[in-house]
Amino acid sequence: MFKEAFLYYNKKLWRTLFLVCAGLLFAITLGSLMKIEVVNVLKQSIPLPLQLLYAELIGFISPGPRYIIYPILIKLKEFGINLGVIIALISGHVLIEPSTFFVEVGFFGIRFPIKRFAVSLVITYLAGVITVFAGRFL
Repeated sequence: MFKEAFLYYNKKLWRTLFLVCAGLLFAITLGSLMKIEVVNVLKQSIPLPLQLLYAELIGFISPGPRYIIYPILIKLKEFGINLGVIIALISGHVLIEPSTFFVEVGFFGIRFPIKRFAVSLVITYLAGVITVFAGRFL
């Protein structure tokens, strides 16, 4: 019985490690393709409040677990993206989870996930704004 359990968990461990490594490899590859010139043009042409909104929406549609976006966020930080934008992106990825929509509809009805989405948008935006202002004083 112990041997069967060990083999089962060993198989699951290697499968999980493969998926984690594949996700990180994708994120690192995507981060290496990012160009500072493009980021600078976007920073200059899009006002900061709109950057925060875009960041939370990009976080919302980003697939996969949170650890996959960290290499991309590190690259954005190196390019000088405001920390509030990065916080909004992470918060949007965590708070506005699209995969839970159908589960929430099944348990609580359609109004619940819509309200949660609206509240999450506000909270995520405020987290980015607070980070922007706090960064000026700290």
